[in-house]
Amino acid sequence: MRTALSVLRRWLPPLLVHLLIGLPTAVVLLCARWYLSHGHCTYEDLGRRDLDHCTYDQIEDGGFVRITLVLFAVFVALLLVLFDGLRPLSKGRPLRPRLLTLPAILLPYAVYAAVGG
Repeated sequence: MRTALSVLRRWLPPLLVHLLIGLPTAVVLLCARWYLSHGHCTYEDLGRRDLDHCTYDQIEDGGFVRITLVLFAVFVALLLVLFDGLRPLSKGRPLRPRLLTLPAILLPYAVYAAVGG
């Protein structure tokens, strides 16, 4: 019979790693949320009577947010492929603990959203 300590040794490290991967994932989700709201803003919107809720700062920040979104999304994808795919396969370890704790990458963003972000 397995003890609770042996179960924790198996499930806790993947959970902690996925929580750490969740920090750049939260940045990706925040950038995507901002870009969906304000990514359509261009300089032509400033000439319109109804600015379409666009400000000069949103137009200027669009490129930075797009670059951040792409870079962090690639970084998160690379981390997930390395940690959840290549590493366990190369060492002959089971994928089950890693895949079952995978939803933990959304917890930092969920906490931010729950606090009122």
